[in-house]
Amino acid sequence: MGYAVGLDIGGSWIRAALGDKEGKILRKSVRRVASGSEDQFISQVIEMVREVCRGDPGEVEGVGVGAAGRLDIRRGSIEFSPHTTLSRIPLKETIEAEFRRPAVVLNDCVAAVMAERMVGAGRGVENLVYIGIGTGIGAGIIVDGRVILGKDGNAHEVGHMIVDLDGRIACSCGGIGHWEAYTSGSGIPKYARYLSGGFAGAGGLIERIRSCGEKVLAKEVFSAAYDGDPFARFVIEEAAEINSKALANVVNLYDPQTVTIGGGLTLKNPSLTVDPIIRKMPPLCFNVPPSVSVTPLGEEAPLLGALLSAFGSVRSRLIPQL
Repeated sequence: MGYAVGLDIGGSWIRAALGDKEGKILRKSVRRVASGSEDQFISQVIEMVREVCRGDPGEVEGVGVGAAGRLDIRRGSIEFSPHTTLSRIPLKETIEAEFRRPAVVLNDCVAAVMAERMVGAGRGVENLVYIGIGTGIGAGIIVDGRVILGKDGNAHEVGHMIVDLDGRIACSCGGIGHWEAYTSGSGIPKYARYLSGGFAGAGGLIERIRSCGEKVLAKEVFSAAYDGDPFARFVIEEAAEINSKALANVVNLYDPQTVTIGGGLTLKNPSLTVDPIIRKMPPLCFNVPPSVSVTPLGEEAPLLGALLSAFGSVRSRLIPQL
């Protein structure tokens, strides 16, 4: 059996792919997450696996899933997702019962760091961090050649590190002061709203925020920043400070050689997200600063990692504890 199926489950989209151990994708399907019941969501996942297998999973070794949210990797379930209504979804059990193939469920950024290690910028690197900045913020971490998982598979939830001791902004998870609440795709509108209260200016983006509040989207803040809007530039600069300090914390904890950054927000705006981190982070690190770059795998990093995690030989190499 030379093939496997990977699934990347995000807050808005599901991506499924059939591919081989070298990370070559043969067939792919992309759909919006079903907005109905949990049963409809599970049915959608099953349909997408069947679609990329063309109805016949006979040559498939297994199914790997990369999913955002708090997981129980032993059960293979999504326990809680702050950006969807999903909770206690038994993906591993359902997939294995349906296809008679082993399934593994990992965090999407853990899947991404596995892809980076096998086929991306982390080839040959034993200490590696992947950071995803999109709707939320997450990480996948490899130390001394092994993926860090923790007791439930949630050892990498860096987006819920506290970066603001005053807790000025609430996170989608219910906590306060979390990194994700300030500089993710869902957080930047909140942070812009907060900063607008102390900004002495008028016109442009700040007037829209004062009138529309958090209905202004992150992409509008970035667009205004590219156009030179003073308040938008201020928001992006403040976000860059937080990103740099938060990533310095990650570097000081895990001492990586290489950090790659992905996620929709980053991939669409590298000059306003990654470039400032490259400039600002090194002086904040106690440890020797790592190289920092945008992932060369683009938006496919979590999908590729999910696909590769379905191969037993890859799991035994990177996550032997699972």
